[in-house]
Amino acid sequence: MSYTITTRIYQTNPNAWFTTVEKTVWNYANGGTWSEVGEKQVLTMGGSGTSGILRFNSGSEYFIVALGVDNSKRWVDVATGLTSSQTATDAHKDYYTGGTTRAAVREKQLDKFDVKSATGRQIQVKYTVAEGNNLAADIIIG
Repeated sequence: MSYTITTRIYQTNPNAWFTTVEKTVWNYANGGTWSEVGEKQVLTMGGSGTSGILRFNSGSEYFIVALGVDNSKRWVDVATGLTSSQTATDAHKDYYTGGTTRAAVREKQLDKFDVKSATGRQIQVKYTVAEGNNLAADIIIG
């Protein structure tokens, strides 16, 4: 069964503008891809057990937003305080390595995540459509 997660990105702080600098997909066997539709980022996944990460950057500040479907239920995570060398590609495997903090977050299958970075930046992700095969989430960067 295939899934899509359509994300809208909102930036509320005029003093810092974040750009998407990396997109990854886990479990290529399910045919996962990212695409841009207008101003939205759309993750298409061929089945459960697949996820994608968007990595954001502004100046020296980096963070990732991970979204996916596991056991037919959506999940989300945000990781802040990353360095320029900590890529989404490197982080993605941690969501599927037993005993890691990231894997534990995936297994919680949260429908929202709200975190304040060490620099005081507020990052919120909330599924606006949290059930079914055509999911949607808002990413709010403050």
